[in-house]
Amino acid sequence: MNNALALTNLLLGLIDRQATIAALLAKAHAEGRDVTAEELDALFAADDVARAELQRTIDAAKAG
Repeated sequence: MNNALALTNLLLGLIDRQATIAALLAKAHAEGRDVTAEELDALFAADDVARAELQRTIDAAKAG
């Protein structure tokens, strides 16, 4: 994978994460409540997965 493609994939992932967070905030607002601890935990878990994928992408770009 070339560097430009790796960066494009990273950017698309960030856009997807932003959309997920925006949807969660909109849902909580529409329901007249704050974001729950469980919802935050799910976001943090998804962030851990995204970070691991980013590291794999960086490692692959460095290797080849």
